[in-house]
Parts: sequence; C-alpha cells; structure tokens
Amino acid sequence: MNGYKRCFGLFGLFMLVAPLIIATVPVSADYEDNSEPVGWWTETTVDRNHNKIGDMVELHMDNPIFLDDENTLPLIIDYHYTPGEEEIDVLERTVDYEHQFILHGIDALAGRVPVNELLTLRDIPGVVMIELDGILTIANNDARIGHGVDVTFAETGYDGSGTTVAIIDTGLDGNHTSLDDQDDDPTTDDPKILGFYDAVNSPDDTSGNIFPYDDQGHGSHCGGTTAGTGAPTYEHPGMAPQAHLVGVKVLDAGGSGSFAGVMAGMQWTIDTMHQYNTRIASMSLGGPGAIEWTSSEEDSVNRQANAMVRAGIALYIAAGNNAVSAQIGTPGSAEDVITVGALDKDTSIAVYSSQGPTEEGRVKPNIAYMGSSIMSVAYNSGDQYTAMSGTSMATPGAAGVGALMLQANPNLSPFDIRNIMQETATYRQCHYMGANEPCAEDLIPKNRQNNVYGHGHVNSLEAVLEAAEYNQQYTFNPNVTLTVTDNVLTDGNILIGPGSLVKVDLSERIDTVQWMSNDLRDSWSNIHSYDGGNSVVLNYDMIVEELEHLPGIILHSNHTLSLRGLDGTTSSPLVSIDITLTEEVIVATSEETASSLNYVVYGSVFAAIILSIVLLIAFINNDSDKEVGYPIDRDIDDVVEAEIME
Repeated sequence: MNGYKRCFGLFGLFMLVAPLIIATVPVSADYEDNSEPVGWWTETTVDRNHNKIGDMVELHMDNPIFLDDENTLPLIIDYHYTPGEEEIDVLERTVDYEHQFILHGIDALAGRVPVNELLTLRDIPGVVMIELDGILTIANNDARIGHGVDVTFAETGYDGSGTTVAIIDTGLDGNHTSLDDQDDDPTTDDPKILGFYDAVNSPDDTSGNIFPYDDQGHGSHCGGTTAGTGAPTYEHPGMAPQAHLVGVKVLDAGGSGSFAGVMAGMQWTIDTMHQYNTRIASMSLGGPGAIEWTSSEEDSVNRQANAMVRAGIALYIAAGNNAVSAQIGTPGSAEDVITVGALDKDTSIAVYSSQGPTEEGRVKPNIAYMGSSIMSVAYNSGDQYTAMSGTSMATPGAAGVGALMLQANPNLSPFDIRNIMQETATYRQCHYMGANEPCAEDLIPKNRQNNVYGHGHVNSLEAVLEAAEYNQQYTFNPNVTLTVTDNVLTDGNILIGPGSLVKVDLSERIDTVQWMSNDLRDSWSNIHSYDGGNSVVLNYDMIVEELEHLPGIILHSNHTLSLRGLDGTTSSPLVSIDITLTEEVIVATSEETASSLNYVVYGSVFAAIILSIVLLIAFINNDSDKEVGYPIDRDIDDVVEAEIME
C-alpha cells in the first residue's frame, strides 16, 4: 500500500514541477534559427503598415503607368542577404519572375512579377521587402533631384530630424496630411507643427498653443516644400521631411501684412527659439513697388532680420518677383540674411526672379534654388497638392537644405550655414543659358557672386558633407550608424526622468560615443560607460549635469540631443534625439516591464524547482525514518507532523 502511495506522491510532485520546467524550454529551435535578422526593413517609412509590401506598391499596383500587358509590376525585391542565381531560379519557378538586375549593393533583385503573385512573393524565404521600381516624376521631386536632395538622403541618411524651421507667412494648415504629424500615423502623438503664433488675428496670444491654420494657402505651400512628409502618396515630400515646423502667421487672408506685424512675428520666433529648437526660418515676403526700390539696410524690417540672424537663426528670404535689376527690397536686401533667387527646372534663372544690387550697392541674391512649378500642399484640401511658382517657392526649398546641414552639424552658426551653402554652390554667370543680360561681375576673374544667380545653384550633398566636417577634426564616415531604440512617449519626444535612460544601438564597434545638447555649441561629451560593445546608454543624470547650469534655458523641458560615434579620425552621421526632461520618475515602458516580468517568472520557476527538490528529499528521508522508527500503518502526514513537533 505504501508503494502505491509513494508512486502517487511522486507522480503528483512531477505534475507540479513539469509545467514549470516546460515553460523554460524553447518551443522550437528551428524557428529561432530560421528567423529573419533585424534590419532597415523592420522600421521604415517604405512600409508603414509592416506587411513587407512597400506602400508605393500597394498604391500603384493597378496603375497603368506601371502595369504591362501581362499585368506585371516592376519591383525591387529586397533580401536579408545578397541574392544570386539560386534565388532568381526560385522566383522564376514560384512567381513567374522576369529577371532584370542583381543589385549587389543593396542585397536586392530587380524584375517584374504578376500582381496576383505579390503575397506569394512576400512569403518566399529570404525576402524582407517588396518595393516599387519607378516613381512618377513630379514638381517637388524635380527640385529634390535638381539640387541633389535625394542623393543627400541616400548617402547620409539626413532627413531634417532634430531641427525646427519657422515658416513666417500666411500660416500653416495643421489638418493637411503632409503637415499634421511626423510619422503619418494618427494613433501616435507626434505633431509636426510644434507651435503657432498669429500676429494678425491673435497678436496677444504668445503661448504658441493656437491650432495652426492658413486662410490664404501661401504659407502651407511653403511649409510643405520645406518639411512636408508628402502623405498620403509620398509623391511630393519636402526637402527635409522629418524636420519640425513652427508656424508664424504675419500675413492676412489677402496675403498682406504690416511691417509691425511681420516684425512681431520675427520677434516671437526669436523669443521662443530655445523652446522649439528653432534655428532656421523661411520668410517668403517682401515690399511691393516703390518700397522695393527704396529699401535701405537701416529699414526697420531689415534691422529686425539682421537681429534674427545675430540671435542664432539662419534666415532665408525671397529675392522677390519683379524680374529686373536693382529690385531686391525689404527684407531680402538685409545684409546678414540668405536671399534666395528662383530657378526654372533647367537651372536657368527664372524670368520673374528679382536681381540686385541693393540700394547700398551690395550684390544680391546669395544663392538660387528651383522655384518654378513647385508642387506642394494645397491648403484646406485635406490631402491635395498644387503647383506654385516664385522666389517664394525657392526660399523654403533652400531652407530645407539648411535643415539638413544643421542636422549634420548642430554647431553651425547662421553665418556658417550661409557661407557653406554659398561656397558649395555651382557658379552661374549672369547670362548662363541665355538668361537675362550679361553683367559686370562676369568680367571679374573667379568672381563668386553676381546679381542674378548670387553664388549659384545650390548643391545639397556638397553642402551637407561640408557642414558635417566644418570645424571638426573628424571626417565623415557613413558606414557607422547609430539607432535610437527607445519608443516615442509624448509629443513625439522621448520622456526622460530620474532613473531612466536612452538606449542607442551601434551598427559596429567603434572607439568612442559622444553626445551634445543642441543648446550647447562645440561641447561634445564622451559617454564613459561605453565599453566597445554594440550599444550605449545616455541617462538622466548625465543630461542634467550638462544642462543644469546653462543660462537661458528651462532645464525640465524639451531638448534636442545629438550623438555621434568616433572611429579613429572619422565620425558617424549624427543621430538626433528629441527628449522631454522631467523631474518625475518614469514608469517603465512595456518592454522594460516585460523584461522585469521575465526575471520574476524565471526566478519563480527556479525557486519552485529548488523547493520541489527539497520536498522530494524530505519525503524520501521521512519515508526511511518511518520504516525504522514508526509503525507500518502510520499515516505519512502524522509522521511529518510528529517530526515538526519534535
């Protein structure tokens, strides 16, 4: 009888322990081995719904521009390794693939696949993303391509992140899909427009909390050209689509405003520059007629413009649309600003673009940017786009390139930005491509500026690369990348409080990781906890220690940080992090909570196993003692109770 009891007890003990043991064993080793590695395809705006089929494929899968007679689409098929002949053979057998190219540099194949095979293609082992091969050529992309903005993004990854541009104009349409939020996901709290001031209808409300609106449309078009995401089709993105915007309404529904109102908006931009991290402003406005002719450097608006630059904001201003010489007026004639002329699509000066000199005889404009038939936001339309032309359209485009430069090097002053953009521009003589008339400046050997093109045609890539290395002892190294892994928690920012931190993953091991607040110039600090691994953390105490004694800022508020990795004499591209610093202790994120829970579960399992073993040993020992010292028919519970009492 005792043997049966012993077996029954052991079986019960096994049933207690077995589930805990099973819980610690991986379900399937094969699943882990065959899982796809994490890469660019896991978090990308190419595929916002994360189904491995690029958004542009889904958008245009029935577009006759891309479909052929066999109902196939031209595709880029991305792998997590470099594909070859074996992969081509698999595709040809399974999805009727028509091969064109092996793209070794990006681990991809290019060819055509029937539309009805997209789901099958997606599920083929090794395939991580399906992209559309070919995009419609449209006006804003003309500017991006003409000035090398697309190449800049491809080679550096810079997209304006961590920068803010003020649009001083007729307002911004806060409901347009291109301007409403950063990631075009309505479920996340990450507004693109951080603040809005209305000097026309609510001049006394300086809070910045007015919901952004536009009753004329000009400002929204400019804002989209600078930093619009291009949603919902992403055919018309701005030059810096991940830059933030600040809206400053200084012109009314008729497109006009007083000097005083304009200057009030400019001053508000200065006053709030630290609050919103505003380092660049675009102002596509100017005086009409006689005002343009008689503008002086001492003009009030010009003085305000120069003060804005000296305060630390690179100010881009339209040259004007009066077409002839000596017609650049207030405020584009201000000495310290970046005055922008307009180009046609062939990069010749637009016939309407105003020319210098200023009243004092200074050469203007400073640079030239495409301004003809620029496709951007159509205000109060929800998600539509429209074409506009003018130096007004050229100015926000150039400002977008300035945002890319500032992302590459937050230490740049407004004068650094202007000088670099001028020095890297492609020089154009006054009569380039037969435009306008020859001018005296062309007779000066190696002259770098004239009154038609300024210093010339803006080159985005050259300007950004020069900015990245400007006054730095390190050369630019695009092969090393840093990736922030923390989730955005509030208003598009990472919330940092006592005990919390920011984690950054590194693409490869490097010598040093440094960080800097963009409120500080030329003040890089080493993260001493970095031990040469593939990740690094920046915690609350480190940030506070650097910022708590800095004058002119609010410590527990919004800040923009920049991080870089150094390897020898080279530097990685900078990664920008928008944070909200708070005195409150931050509740652990879901990931952190899950991690903590895992520790609890595993600890409990381990403790349960140990306890079970102890009980088993005690059971055996008690049974042995029973056979020697107690009657055979005595119940085991009585034995245990007796031993406890003893």
